[in-house]
Amino acid sequence: MENRLDGLTEFLAQTQVIYEQAKLIDSDMDKNELAQLERLQELFDSRQETIEALAAQGTSEWSADEQAIIAKIQQTEIQLKPLMQTVQEQFSAQMTRLGQTRKVSGKYAGAYRQTASGGSFIDQRK
Repeated sequence: MENRLDGLTEFLAQTQVIYEQAKLIDSDMDKNELAQLERLQELFDSRQETIEALAAQGTSEWSADEQAIIAKIQQTEIQLKPLMQTVQEQFSAQMTRLGQTRKVSGKYAGAYRQTASGGSFIDQRK
């Protein structure tokens, strides 16, 4: 990155790409492909590298052009935040459902393995 203006321009472009990618993610996590979520993570990782490079250049007095780009970044971030919050909530909900499914399926031991039950189903909870 040659200067802060180039870095901020790159940061803005990365933020806009993340926003577009986040709009493509369905709120139902089961409908999303793994590649979509991995791509989003890669974009965030790349943007983090840009943030670190900008921080290394210093954040003293911003020029008018830099302030204009920062304002655009802030507007995009405002739009991006609810999308990412929804993705996080849905991901957490899916993880909770998976945990519950695992607990419930572990409560039944060998219910379908018994052959000598005289034709009736016997619930074998642990």
